[in-house]
Amino acid sequence: MSFFKFITESSDEKTEKQENKTLFGRKKQTASKGTIDVFHPRSFDEVASIIDKLCSGKPAIVHLNELSEATAQRVIDLLSGAVYAINGNLSELEKDVYIFTPHGVKTEI
Repeated sequence: MSFFKFITESSDEKTEKQENKTLFGRKKQTASKGTIDVFHPRSFDEVASIIDKLCSGKPAIVHLNELSEATAQRVIDLLSGAVYAINGNLSELEKDVYIFTPHGVKTEI
């Protein structure tokens, strides 16, 4: 059993977000299928919005090519910790482009 246990239920694609357990004081929700948000952060401060999307059950593609190497590494480290906390995954799509997925979202790359 993992440290964090989250229950994600999905019904049909048109179902609105459903509230589940809380995560650090925020309600965890599932999103409708088929949407992936794409982010081009220009600073470390923009990472919180990416984590919010992951916590709401949506995957995120993150382009790090506009960041310095040190800042890009900090962003990857923080997002890696976030997906670990929600039992998600990350994959590198190409150089400086990553996909971060919450629990229950499968990727085949």
